[in-house]
Amino acid sequence: MTEKENPLRQEKRRKLKELREKGVNPYPYKYDKTHEAARLKEKYAGLNTGESVEADVVKIAGRLMTKRPMGKAAFFNIQDESGNIQIYLRKEELDENSNTVFSLVDIGDILGVEGYMFKTQKGEVSIHAKKVEMLCKTLEPLPEKYHGLTDIELKYRYRHLDLITDPESREVYRKRATILRETRRFLDDLGFLEVETPILQKIYGGAAARPFVTHHNTLDMQLFLKISPETYLKRLIVGGFEKVYDMNRNFR
Repeated sequence: MTEKENPLRQEKRRKLKELREKGVNPYPYKYDKTHEAARLKEKYAGLNTGESVEADVVKIAGRLMTKRPMGKAAFFNIQDESGNIQIYLRKEELDENSNTVFSLVDIGDILGVEGYMFKTQKGEVSIHAKKVEMLCKTLEPLPEKYHGLTDIELKYRYRHLDLITDPESREVYRKRATILRETRRFLDDLGFLEVETPILQKIYGGAAARPFVTHHNTLDMQLFLKISPETYLKRLIVGGFEKVYDMNRNFR
């Protein structure tokens, strides 16, 4: 289906145009938030049911994931890197700009919300919004919210969409970063020196695999993508280093 035939894309572009016509910048360059979602929920977890803290003004930014209008009020959830948090608003409490933004918002848009914390009758720590700003109007629809991307091939090709809809995929990235950090710390504590070996090599070696071949035009030289760092690490040992390691990528 082409962009012209897709009603969701057409509607998003119509709303983008209307936002601009009403004087709302749909892509502001800056928004100063005060907290992340997870930190707010942790900080105000001790509130009693129905209790609010109007004196504490908080500002948060995140992607709109759900929206539940209820007449002149609405509940919605926004998600940032740390997690998600529920937002509550009443239209008569918002300024004109905020009402314009909320009337033209779509799932997937990135919003800035200013308000105060309270705990709902169901015991959920939430933000009572006093101001809503559009930070990024999305022009492409998100995958279906409950199942996300289920096709493995699509997950690899559209990793950004998979990360938006699947918290487990985001956790893989965090765990990978932790593993690399702790591996480096372990080796550094043992006195090893981290080095970088060439990605493009004149002679490939260290493993029995067919290399990826490219050509250096200026030097008129055939080069190979690294199969293994072994030979270059050995050169460093010959050069006088006794403990070296390389957190590298090999191409096989």
